[in-house]
Amino acid sequence: MTIATVGRPRRNRPTDRVNYKLDRDIRGILSRIADRQGRTEGAQVEQMILFYEACQRLNHEGESITMDAINAKINQIWDELIANEESNRS
Repeated sequence: MTIATVGRPRRNRPTDRVNYKLDRDIRGILSRIADRQGRTEGAQVEQMILFYEACQRLNHEGESITMDAINAKINQIWDELIANEESNRS
C-alpha cells in the first residue's frame, strides 16, 4: 500500500473568516502539521474537516477506509460543494 497525499483541491471558492479558540497544545499540533504539509492553519483545518467527513461517509457506506478511498471521497465532497454553489447561483 502506498500513501497518497490527501488534501482539498485548490481553492477557487469564496471563503469566510472563522475565529476559534483551541487548546494551546492542540494549536501547536495543528501548526506543526500545517508546516509539514506546506499549508496555512486555515487550509489545514479545511483539510482535516474534509478528511473527517470522507471517513465518516465511507464508514457509513461500509466501505474500506484506505488513503485512496479517502482521497476519492474528498474529491467527491468537493465536487458536491461546487455543484451546490453553482445551483445556488442559478
